[in-house]
Amino acid sequence: MELPDLSRIVDTYVPVSDVDRPAYLKQLQRDVLPHVRKLQADGHLRWFSFLLHDASQLAGREPVDGRVFIHLRLEPATGLDLQPFIKLLPEHFLKPQQVPPLSEISGLDGSILRDENWAHAWKIHGEASEWVLCLLEAHRKEPSLQQVVQFLHYITNPLMLGHRCLCTPAGFLSF
Repeated sequence: MELPDLSRIVDTYVPVSDVDRPAYLKQLQRDVLPHVRKLQADGHLRWFSFLLHDASQLAGREPVDGRVFIHLRLEPATGLDLQPFIKLLPEHFLKPQQVPPLSEISGLDGSILRDENWAHAWKIHGEASEWVLCLLEAHRKEPSLQQVVQFLHYITNPLMLGHRCLCTPAGFLSF
């Protein structure tokens, strides 16, 4: 993935229909994965990322009522203007809009990024989002929590985090 152009970002979201993890992964497979892959295959998408957020992260487009959303940030391909790109998005990508240039990511120290350029952090975040989609594509059905935790081990281990990471939804799982 290339460094995103933080001044050309379209912000959109999809309501999460069920916060149960297997149901959420099915929803990602149905409502996000094929549409991102089609935009990529058609040469329309240069960069993307997504996170789970509540409505407080959606710039007032939804009432803050406890619902959760798949919050997507998308950069159109170079040479594709934002409004034509927005028209290519599926209807369930709600209220897409251009946002002011992305800047810092909460909790990260931008002073130690290469050239103090936040695009490096956003690139890594996009690569993490790509990794999630790849994980889903590599499985016939939604991967179990243990399967996901084991794959996370292959990220944490080379960072010398070893078996010190914990996953605690129903007790401790080390990875």
